[in-house]
Amino acid sequence: MRTTHLRRAAWPAIAGVTSLLLAGCADIGDEQSGSTSGGAVSGFPAELVDAASERASGIVDGERIGGTVTLIGTWGGAERDRFLATLEPFEEATGISVEFTGTEDYESLIQSGIDSGNPIDIAASANLGLIEHYAETGDLVDLNDLIGAENLADNYSDTFLESTTVDGSNYGIWSMVDNYMLWYNPETYEGPRGADVTWDEISSWAEDSAAAGTTPWCMGLSAGANTGWPASYFVLNLLLKQAGPDFTSALGAGEASWDSPEVRAAFDAFSDVVAGPETVNGGPDGAISTDPGAAGAGMYTDPPQCELMHWGTFTSSIVLGNDPSLEPGTDLDFLPMPAITPEYADAQGYGGTIFSAFSDRPEVAALMTYLGSAEHADLIAATGNWTAANVGVDPASYPNELLADIATEILGADTLVPFPTAVTAPAVRSAIYTTTAEFVRDPSSLDANLRELDALAAGG
Repeated sequence: MRTTHLRRAAWPAIAGVTSLLLAGCADIGDEQSGSTSGGAVSGFPAELVDAASERASGIVDGERIGGTVTLIGTWGGAERDRFLATLEPFEEATGISVEFTGTEDYESLIQSGIDSGNPIDIAASANLGLIEHYAETGDLVDLNDLIGAENLADNYSDTFLESTTVDGSNYGIWSMVDNYMLWYNPETYEGPRGADVTWDEISSWAEDSAAAGTTPWCMGLSAGANTGWPASYFVLNLLLKQAGPDFTSALGAGEASWDSPEVRAAFDAFSDVVAGPETVNGGPDGAISTDPGAAGAGMYTDPPQCELMHWGTFTSSIVLGNDPSLEPGTDLDFLPMPAITPEYADAQGYGGTIFSAFSDRPEVAALMTYLGSAEHADLIAATGNWTAANVGVDPASYPNELLADIATEILGADTLVPFPTAVTAPAVRSAIYTTTAEFVRDPSSLDANLRELDALAAGG
């Protein structure tokens, strides 16, 4: 696997910033707190639970050391329950209670905890810039010391280790990793299929479908203050597949301009998708007002309202969860994001969830070790909600072959590069979402918004 050198943008002070929705995570609304005990829904294969319990017990040398660890993230609802279920074997084996807070405003709460002298123990974040910021302020714990550099190297590829390393110290464990691809219903979709499909082929098929009266694209962009985020990843995926990983990485680091020919070309390609009601279900206004979780339903109407949807690795859990009668592979499948420039066909962008520690008590070290283990990764895979980043995850842990294929698609890529949204400061990330949403509504807004993005990236 080739690793694209990660370059991060310089961050301003972030006290008081409002956090943004993590890509692929539910919009949970109000803050939710509580222990995992009795609050999560299990149902994992017994052998995976037994293996996780054994690993957790081994971490604490068979002793129930007790104590409480505070953990903050964004998950709410069913996603919260799925994640907390993966911690139950740890709690039972170690006697350690995990107190979880789920909130969109996690960045502000992290900072307020530091300011008060009572920091959160562990944070689940989606932004590498946030990690670098707190590494440089000295608030994060070096995981090479806390759980061991050899342990990290045994469980993660160089790509993920390098992305969370600052000045030789490691400050993050990748748990879940997200990518974006094209989803379809094999029973009705009549467009190009296969790993070697190009964007030109998809575009030609979409144009022909629209001309024949069949709307090709499904899309849902409504997400409150974060409306537009799914479209942002569509544009960034087009950018990666056209301009390549080096430019994409430089853009996230503030070393390339948003108001550039490369970015404009990506928006130009995206404009064909959202040109009108003949190309996207409900037209641009319909896409803006549709919840992302409901967009895929158009593939299953009779006749289909739309046939193809760009969305993340979590799509299968949402679509199949909404309609349990659907079968993975038979009623839902995916295409890797097609290349515009052939040499970038195997380049994959990613985001996801990274665990970082703000304290070094024994119970915190124990939980971080567990979160970074292959046994916990197997439970993450078994939820059917996420792709596990750990190299030791057993593909058989995924509940179906479709999800295992998704993991192979991401982790087997020759080149992995974090999407700019995984690197940039919150204000820039928010502006990216706004730029794409306003572009869908009014393409003439692009000029001013790209200039604003450059100003924000420069700290202006």
